[in-house]
Formats: sequence, structure tokens, C-alpha cells
Amino acid sequence: MTVSTLATDTTSSTTSSTTLVTDDGGITVHVAGDITTCTVAGSIDLSNADVFREALGRGRTGDVVLDLTGVEFFGTAALTVVAALDAACAERGSVLTVRIGDAVARVMVAARWQPTARVVDVRG
Repeated sequence: MTVSTLATDTTSSTTSSTTLVTDDGGITVHVAGDITTCTVAGSIDLSNADVFREALGRGRTGDVVLDLTGVEFFGTAALTVVAALDAACAERGSVLTVRIGDAVARVMVAARWQPTARVVDVRG
């Protein structure tokens, strides 16, 4: 798997954006003050779960919004990463909001995962 940092834009000390591009998608991390927004597209599985974990660790200072609506394939390794983020946010008292579509919902249901995070299901 090829991973490259497409762009890092630091516009101020409290705002920055980083985009990681993988062979089958991308991850954008935007930090604005105390809110980190991670937008993921493509496939997240065992082959790139470490990249996913690293991207989610960038800039997390407070509340986190994890937008997985652009994910086409979501493996159990990816769910493990999200579950660890959920636990870390709960431990430090921050709010995790996870936006999910079909691919993520299927895995969450099959795994019977009950997150403490706020889950926003955007399926039609």
C-alpha cells in the first residue's frame, strides 16, 4: 500500500489540515480549535489499519468527528481502531461523533459493537 501526505496546511496555531492518500482512498484530518474532524473514503481493512490509526491520532485534543460515510469497505481491523478511539475519547471526557453509511453499519451490526460515541446513521 502506498501512503503519501498530499497536503498539510497550517493556517494558524489552532487550525490545520492534513490529507493522507492511500491506494484505495484517503483520510483528511482537520483540526480547528478543540475539534478534530476526520473524513475517510475508500477501504479500511487490515492492510491499512495502522495508517488509519495514525491518522486518527493526529491533532486529537478535544471532541472528534469521524466521518465514515465515504467508506466503501470497512473491515474488522478498522472497527478495532474506531473502538479504541471511542474508549480513549470516553476516558478523557471528550465527545466522539461517528457518521456511518452502509459499509460501516454492516460491520457494527455483525460485531454487535455498542459504542459510547454518538453514532449518526446517514443511510437512506
